[in-house]
Amino acid sequence: MRKTIAIAFSVVLLIAGAAPAQQKRGDKAPRRNEQQQKKTKTAKNLIVNGDLEDGSGKSPKGWSAVDGMMSSWGNDGNPGRCLVFDTSVLQVDKKKYLEAEEEFKGRGATSKKNQYETVGAHEGVWAFSTPIDLKPDDEYFVLGADVWAPAKSTEIFAPMVFIRGFQRVKAEDAGQASSYFHVPHEGGPAYGEMFGPDKNFRASREGDYLMVYRHTLTCRSVKPNSWRRYELGFKLPSMARFRPERIWIKPYAFWPLGVYKFDNITLRRSTKAEVDEVNRRRPSIKELEE
Repeated sequence: MRKTIAIAFSVVLLIAGAAPAQQKRGDKAPRRNEQQQKKTKTAKNLIVNGDLEDGSGKSPKGWSAVDGMMSSWGNDGNPGRCLVFDTSVLQVDKKKYLEAEEEFKGRGATSKKNQYETVGAHEGVWAFSTPIDLKPDDEYFVLGADVWAPAKSTEIFAPMVFIRGFQRVKAEDAGQASSYFHVPHEGGPAYGEMFGPDKNFRASREGDYLMVYRHTLTCRSVKPNSWRRYELGFKLPSMARFRPERIWIKPYAFWPLGVYKFDNITLRRSTKAEVDEVNRRRPSIKELEE
């Protein structure tokens, strides 16, 4: 049964100018790195409601609707509100809850005997940010997130934040590709994903968005039940075939089973120098051996 989780994980991974002011005589010119740092530190967070503080009812503004059991809008963020994912929910309970929430009488207990029958052992739990339209000259970005995990991660089992890039399907290209299409935001277009229910699999239509780029921020937890900041610098591809027109961010959790929290999710335009520095500082997988 452990093989089920490894297969699910593999599927998911296959599925991450104004002129300058004059310098006064005698003034020392700012160093290039200082200029770049100033630029990137003031860069706008492109994710709508990345701190999860705004919203109404049970859902945060700008994010795909949470269901109230597997995913919810929590109050124990870092600080304030946050996304909460419970991967220990049994699949049978998920099905009953989503089909008739008003009639649902409560979830069953998860144990070692049925742990591989949970959502965490199969599809996992996630949410989609509002799609972000890209500019023609966009190149470097830094993605960041505060993450709380219920257990120490392993090399392959850890919470993640996916980066997904898409191109809009033109009329002349409709029907040439197929995918599992999801509509994460009511009234919005459909986006292709690498997995989903069979009913979502179909040929592309004009106005759909097909995935052409993916990257992943893996958030390996060393100290469970505590917040930690994770960052990833990345460069968009320049080849037209793989160059996304818009991207979205997708926090995701699956195994080990338990409650995961995501807060202060940021995506900002950056520079090559900062991207290199961010990636140089990323924690080593060897931390898990300590």
